Amino acid sequence: MFPELPVFPLHAVLFPGGELPLRIFELRYRRLVDECGKDKPFVIVRIREGREAGEPAFTYDIGSRAYLTQMVSQRDGTLGVLVHAEDRVRLQDFRIDPDGLMMARAVPLPAERWVPVPADLQPLADALDEQGLAAPDAGLLAWRLAESLPLDLDVRQSLLEENDPERRLAEVRQWLLRHPGWFTA
Repeated sequence: MFPELPVFPLHAVLFPGGELPLRIFELRYRRLVDECGKDKPFVIVRIREGREAGEPAFTYDIGSRAYLTQMVSQRDGTLGVLVHAEDRVRLQDFRIDPDGLMMARAVPLPAERWVPVPADLQPLADALDEQGLAAPDAGLLAWRLAESLPLDLDVRQSLLEENDPERRLAEVRQWLLRHPGWFTA
């Protein structure tokens, strides 16, 4: 049986290994922070239809299992948090608690096969590594590059859902070829 985890729907895509700052002000997400702390995971998933605040939104099925890494109380009463994504999950059996917090079963997606970084992209991987953004294989390189590119949310979701690291990197490479000069290594 797969665990039921709290779900944090956003108009954003968080890739495994990535980080995302959030501002927590709704009671349902304060509860998520209180219950998860830095030790228990939750899921960040993109909103398909609806808003981030107010009523629960309809989401995509694939998101990223994440952990809180930093929490800071703000002067305005909100909570600033930083989350770190670990891996991808498929959400099933959604339900909404009385306070509006969405819950779902989080089924881990199969581990990806390791694919080396192509030689022509190694300078980009090295540059990311120097910035503390590990990109030791093609799949992670695609996600680290995608985080830095002005891709629309549909493309980001497609990259998150892509199970083949070579296809994922090929899609990012095509964007880079259409936009020469975006990165200089």
